[in-house]
Amino acid sequence: MNRPEPPRVGFPPPKPPPRPTEGSAATATTREFVRGSSLLLFGRIVSVLLNLAVQVLTVRHLAVAEYGAFAYALGVASIGSSMILLGLGKALPRFVPMYHERGETGRAFGTIVLAVGTVVGLGLAVVLLLHGLRGVIEGTLVTDPLSLSVLLILIALTPLHALDTLLQKLAAVFIGARAIFFRRHVVGPGLKLAAVLLVMLVAGDAHLLAYGYVIGGLIGVWLYVAILIRDWRQKGLLQYLRPKRLIVPVREIYTFSIPLVTADFPGLVRGSVAVLLLEYFHTTTAVAGYRAVLPIAGVNLVASEAFAFLFVPLASRMYARKQSEDISDLYWRTATWISVLSFPVFAVSVTMAEPLAVVLFGEEYAGSGTLLALLAVGHFVYASMGYNAKTLTVYGRVRFLVASDLLAAGFGIGLGFLLIPAYGPLGAAIAVTMLMIFQALFKHLGLWWTGTGVRLIDFRFVRVHCVIFVLLAGLIALQQVVSLSLYQGVALVGVISLLLLRLTHRFIGIHETFPELSRIPLVRWILG
Repeated sequence: MNRPEPPRVGFPPPKPPPRPTEGSAATATTREFVRGSSLLLFGRIVSVLLNLAVQVLTVRHLAVAEYGAFAYALGVASIGSSMILLGLGKALPRFVPMYHERGETGRAFGTIVLAVGTVVGLGLAVVLLLHGLRGVIEGTLVTDPLSLSVLLILIALTPLHALDTLLQKLAAVFIGARAIFFRRHVVGPGLKLAAVLLVMLVAGDAHLLAYGYVIGGLIGVWLYVAILIRDWRQKGLLQYLRPKRLIVPVREIYTFSIPLVTADFPGLVRGSVAVLLLEYFHTTTAVAGYRAVLPIAGVNLVASEAFAFLFVPLASRMYARKQSEDISDLYWRTATWISVLSFPVFAVSVTMAEPLAVVLFGEEYAGSGTLLALLAVGHFVYASMGYNAKTLTVYGRVRFLVASDLLAAGFGIGLGFLLIPAYGPLGAAIAVTMLMIFQALFKHLGLWWTGTGVRLIDFRFVRVHCVIFVLLAGLIALQQVVSLSLYQGVALVGVISLLLLRLTHRFIGIHETFPELSRIPLVRWILG
């Protein structure tokens, strides 16, 4: 582990850099980051609404067993795309802006070519291998014939999703929030919605929907490529894609990225491995009950995902300039913003879990309300702890990340084998929730243990989290006394969320970040 060097004997210890003040350039940069991320948050909300429509329509159109088979195939494709990325999705947003900041543009584009070539080659190999081994897989690894037939279609998403991830990271580095807003949050879910509506229109089945997802993935990748090529042409960067200008840092990139393949393991346990275990030990009906509410619980990550796109490129540039204190301030401000913005979704998904599941998916999924509440707790804790893993990545703490991810994945898989055979979907929800909490706490401690300089606790923002806890406890207690309907509960959460903004606006700096809000009379009154 990389620890800071102790001060030399006989010399006074160096003075730590001062914390960024409210008027400092570092804080101004953080505010610009929050403003850009807020655009992505708005886009993420649009994306969530579209994806929610996709989820609800898919669940209601397909039979329970058919939806279970479709969800199973998506889970396997997700595992494949994570594996073939080889950690390159984490290497690109770190190395490309650092090289660009240093003026090593040829090396930056060499990194891009290396990443794209790796993903395309491995992705095609996975698709051909699965089709070639179809006879071996049938009846052994996959017991349901419908699941296998859908999987043979959706496996094409393995290279497409991996490419989409790489191109999305590049858009965040070179273009910024607007390109991601359009492509990821509007076009992506819009293509899925179009596929579902078409399948419903022609009374199609899971196979036709799978083909629609693959076509949508192809269109999405093509759009990202077109956007990036246009931007590079305008900036005069296309010349660096010529073979003579490329410098491909194979050893440096692979040495960093390949160990970080393990970073995807805990996420795969949450989404895909739990689904595989449910299908193996139970039925596709059990898969459907768990998989239907998992994306709803995932809405608690909306703010976290929106802020993530610009965080690593900005923190990497700060790291290149040796601005450790600024990174610490960026980390804590971002974590606090995420906690406040995630509160409304968290409160609804915990206090109104069962009626929400029934309204969205029908009475067949009434039992999934408990799963939703449990999963929401894990997702919110994970989001509110901030970007500990991404910060460790920026500092290059690869060994700790690998060890912590392997430990977390082993912990989650062990809980899965312990709980899923006996308790089914409930066991899966408990295992995933405990995994997410363990993962968030362990990596947060890693910020201190590996000597990044990021403060373990920043008391300027702890009080915000205390307010969140008190308000949530009050909502839960009220729900136990007075049984509110879904619509009454949502309205109450809306009022409490405004109260949360009123109580915390000074700490998260709403007025300084969005001064235009002060010109709106009602908003100015709400925020004091």
